[in-house]
Amino acid sequence: MLRTLLLGAQQAEPGHFATLNLIGARIVEILDLSNTDVPHLVRLRDCQFDERPDLHSARTQQIDLAGSTFPGLRCSGAIIDGTLRLTGCRSTAEIRLVGARVAGTLLLNAARFEGTESALNATRLTVGNDILGQKGLICRGEVCLSHAEIGGSVRFDGAHLSNPGGSALSAPDIVVSAVMNCCEGFRAEGMVELSYASIGSHLSFEQATLSNPTGTALACKHLDARELVLLTATPIDGEVDLRHARLGLLRDDPATWPDTLRLDGLTYDALTDIHGVDRLRWLRRDPPGYLPQTYEQLAAAYRRQGREGDARAVLLARHRRRRESLPPALRAWGYLQDLTVGYGYLPTRAAAWLVALLVAGGVTFGLHHPQVVAGSNPPGFNSVIYTLDLLIPVIDFGQQNAFDPHGALAWLAYGLIAAGWILATTIAAGISRTLGPN
Repeated sequence: MLRTLLLGAQQAEPGHFATLNLIGARIVEILDLSNTDVPHLVRLRDCQFDERPDLHSARTQQIDLAGSTFPGLRCSGAIIDGTLRLTGCRSTAEIRLVGARVAGTLLLNAARFEGTESALNATRLTVGNDILGQKGLICRGEVCLSHAEIGGSVRFDGAHLSNPGGSALSAPDIVVSAVMNCCEGFRAEGMVELSYASIGSHLSFEQATLSNPTGTALACKHLDARELVLLTATPIDGEVDLRHARLGLLRDDPATWPDTLRLDGLTYDALTDIHGVDRLRWLRRDPPGYLPQTYEQLAAAYRRQGREGDARAVLLARHRRRRESLPPALRAWGYLQDLTVGYGYLPTRAAAWLVALLVAGGVTFGLHHPQVVAGSNPPGFNSVIYTLDLLIPVIDFGQQNAFDPHGALAWLAYGLIAAGWILATTIAAGISRTLGPN
């Protein structure tokens, strides 16, 4: 009967749409509108469907099923020239919108969808305006928005998506022109998959709860967004994967960081102002170990913010982290560079060493003059200049070759010469590193 009404009704007056309004009915047999062209508005509110409605490849003006109950819904390939309203619906099987096109808005507020594996399959869905799944949307099973294109925003504020051990929200390659909000009480039990997604404005998980303790809680590989907000209500329970994501601004908080963060290739223009020591702990949560790009990216972000001291601290931490992976000989050389000049990022340390050695040598040689080299015509002995002559390998003050220490003084002279070469080498390496692109 409904099919006959929808497909056989007379056309409305020009400029108007004929409308089917049915409230609180029980529909026993299948409402089959597959592969049809329905030129009327369809409103079947608070109805109970004993069989799954079938609108596969149908074309309609608007579908309003608010408050209705059904064992799944088949709308794959459908073209809806208005809004698809599923507000407050109850479904005991999969809602299937694969390849569907909704010119208006997809309304899912306060709906409850349950499926054995999939609650909502909207792969390759196209929506002209927004997807609104707020105010108590509950989905038991995967919500799939893979390769979907949304002309407006996606808002899941307060929604509860549950698929433990699997994907709660699977939206790789989704394109959202405006914002994607999963905020203010949003809960996901299972992975939130947004790899290769493109978000025109910001992607926010502010005051959300993300949990997938046996795997990845949030996968954002190759995500492209102007802003990513990870100010969750509790620490993220599970791994967060941000590899090769491209962000304008990253807003987060150490209190919400997960134990495992994958950051290789992540780029961003700016960060939340967090103490530099905490940011170094943030980098060390990446399990592969030393990844130079993550340190260089953080240092570059600090430089853009005018935080040169923090940038140098990050680059110094990079060398210390790299040292852990080196063989023993190179590790020892690294410790020496760190001790003397801080890998070139602590130049005052080299000056302190130079002054200390100069004082030690000047006092010692001032108290115990070395012997004059036989047959030479030496200048007057000056213990400070003699010590400088030993310490600085490239400059000749005419003292070193004129005097010949013996015994303990000779060993002191050898030590000063070796220390001078080490300081000169490490300072030169540090200057080169500091002035270089990294």
